[in-house]
Formats: sequence, structure tokens, C-alpha cells
Amino acid sequence: MKNKFYKVIAFFFLLSFVSCNNDDDSSSTPVKTYPKAVQITYKVTSANSTTLQAISYKNETGGMTTLTNVSLPYSKTVSRTVSKNDDASIGYSATNTSSNVTLEISVGTSKKSQNFVAGSGALVYLFQ
Repeated sequence: MKNKFYKVIAFFFLLSFVSCNNDDDSSSTPVKTYPKAVQITYKVTSANSTTLQAISYKNETGGMTTLTNVSLPYSKTVSRTVSKNDDASIGYSATNTSSNVTLEISVGTSKKSQNFVAGSGALVYLFQ
């Protein structure tokens, strides 16, 4: 019986060492917490067009805003609170099917852009 008692004591003694860890939660990578307030800047430029038939973008509420007969270059900044896996998006349509259009979405120091040689195109930025 004494032997069993000592084994139980030894077990809990070892368990106490295994369960101890360093509780220092500091890390070199910043934690991305959501929801968070961001400023989103949309830009549309073209090498060969001065206007586009339509531009659509995600607005301050997360809904879509569509503008028609838009002069280029175009730029719009919106403030919005986003959650993880929300997105910012912009798209265009042009009457000229060979329009050379660049779409850009900037959020803080992060930027995403894509060039299109087509009558339409869209770009999406995902918050992760």
C-alpha cells in the first residue's frame, strides 16, 4: 500500500513539472484582431481610356456603390469596420473591350493591384 502511495505522489510531482510552461505571450508578429476600423482606398487608372461606363466598389457599410460614366483617373477612400474574412472589392465595365485598366486597393501599408486589358474586370482584397 505504501508503494502505491509513493507512485501516486511521484505521478503528481512529475505532472506538476509537465504542466508548467512559460506564460510569456509576447511575440514578434502583431496580432490581427477583428473587428477593426480601416481606411480603404480604391484607385482606377487607364493607359488608353479617359472614362469608364461603370465602376462599382464596396462602400462604408459593406454594400456596393455603382457609379456611371466615370472620368479617369478615379480615386475614393472609405472608412469601414471590417471583420475577419470580410473583403473590399472594386470592379469596372467599359464600352471599349480593349481598355487597359489598372485597379488598386490600398489598406494601410498593404496594396493589391491588377491590370486588365478587357471590357470589364474586378479586384478583391480579403481581410485575414
